[in-house]
Amino acid sequence: FFMLGGHGYQGLTSGSLKLGSIILACCCFMWFYAIPNQIKGPQASLYPQSLTIVMSIISCLILIKGVRLRKNGEDGENWTFFNQATLRSLIVVPMMVVYVLLIEMVGFYAVTVASVVVFMLYFGARKPLSICLFSISLPLVIYLIIGKILSFPFPAGVLF
Repeated sequence: FFMLGGHGYQGLTSGSLKLGSIILACCCFMWFYAIPNQIKGPQASLYPQSLTIVMSIISCLILIKGVRLRKNGEDGENWTFFNQATLRSLIVVPMMVVYVLLIEMVGFYAVTVASVVVFMLYFGARKPLSICLFSISLPLVIYLIIGKILSFPFPAGVLF
């Protein structure tokens, strides 16, 4: 979000057009299909709808910034829809599907720890201490906040 306002940010190129479009498409999927079909009741759907609205606004800001950069000739790269970075990020989708499918079988906390390790390695993290600390602290924070304070049960699976 901070990258949208700064004058000195050089990282936004035509890739922001792809990113904004993909996020906006995901928001449309969430708003019109996932939330109405998976979440019952207006109170339960309030938080996912709020997140979807915020993500839609941010994606529109990213799109506007990308259009401005492209219009002003500050693009700096040849625009192609599929490049190495795009393909690399598309691999995340099947990884997330496997993560979601394994939650019911193995259990939320065990799968989350393993998935965080896999995602961190996939995106280039190489420091073992950082990987261990983050992969253990993230599920712990989720457990404390969502599991204990909000009393939301997570799938136990075979390990818990």
